[in-house]
Amino acid sequence: MIRLKWSNNSMMLLSVLLALLLWVYVTIEENPLKEQDFRVELDTRGEVAQGVVVDGLPKNVVVRVQGKTAQLSGIRATDFQATVELGALEEGTTSRPVHVTVPSGLQVVQVNPARVNLTVEKIIQKQVPVRVVVKGEPASGYSALEPVVQPAAVLVKGSAKIVNQLKSLEVTANIISATQNLEQVLMVQVPAGVSCSPDRVKVIIPVTRTMPSRSLPVVPRYSGSLPEAYQLVRAIVQPATVQVYAPVEVLNRLESIGTEAVRLDGITENTLKEVRLLVPEGVVDMVPGKVEVAIQVRPKQTQPETPPPDGEEPENPPVEEQP
Repeated sequence: MIRLKWSNNSMMLLSVLLALLLWVYVTIEENPLKEQDFRVELDTRGEVAQGVVVDGLPKNVVVRVQGKTAQLSGIRATDFQATVELGALEEGTTSRPVHVTVPSGLQVVQVNPARVNLTVEKIIQKQVPVRVVVKGEPASGYSALEPVVQPAAVLVKGSAKIVNQLKSLEVTANIISATQNLEQVLMVQVPAGVSCSPDRVKVIIPVTRTMPSRSLPVVPRYSGSLPEAYQLVRAIVQPATVQVYAPVEVLNRLESIGTEAVRLDGITENTLKEVRLLVPEGVVDMVPGKVEVAIQVRPKQTQPETPPPDGEEPENPPVEEQP
């Protein structure tokens, strides 16, 4: 009787064990464990101290997890969270661990990189010149002169390591098939993590016909006359010379370039006037085409005075009437 009971219990225990093993086998076969990689965006926590910049942070980390097929089904990289703590960083180099949070039921196998090497540097500023990179060629029979940049330098701000290495910044100007002077507002190209002010500059590229040129002085012309009580001290032309493009025989007979007439009527104080240049016959181009004339005047002296300093004109100069 006792033997039969023991035999029954053994059979029951064996049946349960076999059933459990069968369940485990079926479960593993139908829903096996597997590993899968996810590229997770790396976030930061904590505030970085003012006046410093952190370099070396990757945009993403690769997280390998293990889980059952059913658990991994439908899981996306956005279901993970990867963070690195940036609080209390000091200037220099340091290493910080990457903390990863994964969906419930999954196990982290590997994080790559598991730690990030960071460089903390001071933020500095300095003036950096802007250089023009000219793309293309002007039309046949034309040539491009040296570009002019306004402003010629910009204020760059960024990590000391990057900013100290900058010798110049570039803008790219396109002159393909150009037949006239170009004026463009261009974006300044800066390295990643660096800013500049202003971030755009004006670039002027003179385009002229391909022929001989010569630098000639500018002579101002006048019309009218100053009020009776005033006299002309001097007239200053800026720029004082212009580049003239013309055949050799034309250049050889030119000694100067005149301006359109500057009217003197009614001038009782120092005055700045912009005037065009007169283009002599045979001249193809002049750079620039305008100049500024600073007219300096003063009241006439009622008493005899000592001769004026060199370069000053004691009386009104001869006035050439506008034709």
